[in-house]
Parts: sequence; C-alpha cells; structure tokens
Amino acid sequence: MPIILGTLLALAAVTVIAYPFFGSKRYRLISESFVIHEKLRAERLRIYRKISDIDADYESGDLTEADYQKQRNALRISAAEILKEESGSMSAGTGRDEQLEKEISLLKEQSAQSLEGGDNL
Repeated sequence: MPIILGTLLALAAVTVIAYPFFGSKRYRLISESFVIHEKLRAERLRIYRKISDIDADYESGDLTEADYQKQRNALRISAAEILKEESGSMSAGTGRDEQLEKEISLLKEQSAQSLEGGDNL
C-alpha cells in the first residue's frame, strides 16, 4: 500500500511541475515573447558594441570621417529599429498583462463576495 501511495504522490508532483510547460497556452506565449524580446535585446547590444568599435577605429585614425559617419548612422538606424520592435513587443505583452490584471481583480471580487455571503462566527 505505501508503494502505491508513494507512486501516486510522485505522479501528482510531476504533473504539477510539468503543467506550465505542456498544459497552458498562456505559459507558452509568455515564454515565446520572452525569447523574442531577449533576441532583440542581444541584437541591440551587438549593434551598440559595433558602434563602440567604430568610434575606437575613428579615434585611432583607421576610418575616414565619411566612412565613420556613414557606418555609425547606419548602425544607429538599425538600433532605433530594434528599439521600436522591442517596444512593440512590450506593448503586446502589456495587453496580456492588462487581461491578467482584469482576471485577477475579477477573482478577488468573487472571493470577497463569497466571504461576505459566508457564515459568520
């Protein structure tokens, strides 16, 4: 009997732990959004490093003024586009956050109503 009970308890624990990874579409959407945001952030930081490298090359005399301005402006435009994409993905996440907040407030109201209507000691 203890073996069966232990096995059932272990299966229940595995199910609870695995549910966020397999069971809910919301969790998958959040993780996909996080991955996209992190890729954009990494790309933006790579561009910032390139700008820093170009600045160092210009100061050391390896680049002419025209090449420096051309490359720097192109990289700044790329960084601005990535920032715009990041803010767009953030605002899409904000809509989900607002929906979650509405659901939470609804659940709070329902629990408050059930407490008010419950037995008083």
